[in-house]
Amino acid sequence: MSNSNSRCLVKQLGGFVLCLTTAWQSLASEGGGSSWPLGVSTVLPAILPPLGGTQLYNYTVWYSADSYRNNRGDSSIPKFKANSYMEATRVVHTWGRTESGVNLSSGVIVSGGHVDVKMLGQRDQKTGLNSLFVTPLYLTWQPAPNVNLLTGFSAFIPIGDYNRKDSANTTRNYLTYTQEFALTWFINPSWEISLDPTVSFNARNHDTDYRSGNLFNVDYNFSYRFSSMPDLQLGVVGYYTQQFSDDELEGHDVAGGNRLRKFAIGPQLFYKFGEATGIAFKWMHETSVKNGPKGDALWFQFALPL
Repeated sequence: MSNSNSRCLVKQLGGFVLCLTTAWQSLASEGGGSSWPLGVSTVLPAILPPLGGTQLYNYTVWYSADSYRNNRGDSSIPKFKANSYMEATRVVHTWGRTESGVNLSSGVIVSGGHVDVKMLGQRDQKTGLNSLFVTPLYLTWQPAPNVNLLTGFSAFIPIGDYNRKDSANTTRNYLTYTQEFALTWFINPSWEISLDPTVSFNARNHDTDYRSGNLFNVDYNFSYRFSSMPDLQLGVVGYYTQQFSDDELEGHDVAGGNRLRKFAIGPQLFYKFGEATGIAFKWMHETSVKNGPKGDALWFQFALPL
């Protein structure tokens, strides 16, 4: 496949992949993107189940974009519209604790959903599975009573159907390895700061001979808990994403690099029903976007013990 007969731009839509081709049935290759669902880790990201505990987490996100931005940040695809719906279920179990006080946990996530793409008067849509996200080992610890830290190495394993001739695919069709770090800091009984930086390294898509560049992302949360309603928390959340290596096609760097960049911000409401049960609603608006769709994401999350 050559650059002259095909150009496909792929970006992550809250855990889904959007593949856009200039010719509806042309061969598809993907640009820089993220297997990591941007903005997912804004609710107590460094806190996992207690010793011997198992926790269920569920994530639902609706994403809508009405423009696709180029390397200058300008809208670059006429009549562009993309909508996606994603559902992901996560289970985490904490096995034990080391002598140094570090907890050992493992987790798995299965995701899938629907992608709907419109551009240049044409439309494509698909429903299917997205990925299996496996973390063999999380390490969590408390260097201070009000400070929680986490790290873990994970793999996104693509599942579901992929067709390089389709303009919408729910799976990225290649492996991604992600190193995660997280901080949840309760400054005092009212204020919390949480950060969840990740670094993702992408393998090659063997169907297209395209390799998306590697990516840094940080999800953030600055929240306030009311003393009169200690179970209710309001916060400002979002993410910053920056691709730090160029995309590659057939072993060569793509012209201009096609490096993704995004910043998102919005409100979050979190309500805790118990020590291990809660729900969260959040909305995030994307700004400063380059080489990707610019849109808004609406999330609903909940967690409960098993």
